[in-house]
Amino acid sequence: MALPDILTDILFRGLCGADIALTLNRVAIGVFFALCGYHKLFNAQRHISFTEELKRCGIPCVGFNQWWVPLVEFTAGIAVAIGFLTPLAALGLLVIIIVAVAVTGRQRVRIYKPIDEADRLDDWLYLPETLYAIMLIVIIASGAGPYSLDAVVLNLIR
Repeated sequence: MALPDILTDILFRGLCGADIALTLNRVAIGVFFALCGYHKLFNAQRHISFTEELKRCGIPCVGFNQWWVPLVEFTAGIAVAIGFLTPLAALGLLVIIIVAVAVTGRQRVRIYKPIDEADRLDDWLYLPETLYAIMLIVIIASGAGPYSLDAVVLNLIR
């Protein structure tokens, strides 16, 4: 393959590391949620802060959700990070993110004071939760990939 052909392939097809990139995406978002949930579950001050935020945002069933939400973040985060039942775990995390954006996103975008509709869209895309949601959708759509427990289990089943 001549140098121009290699350059063309890189420019239009990428570096051919999609499995590694998807794995990095999966592990990063999984570790993020696992750590986030862990701190809300096991750090008293973080748990109190989270509980107060639930109350302030008007989330129903605070007594239940103050434990349920971080438990899902922690366990589903670990599952996504190691690639076990990955689409299901990512779906659980996506539901949490959608609720978070629905409850707090509009207020935060309003604080940014968008100057027009394009800026408003930019502000919504600027929210970390929006990017987390996109990362989770990629995982739900693509699965855990070859570097995961899902791949091991699937090979054993087949």
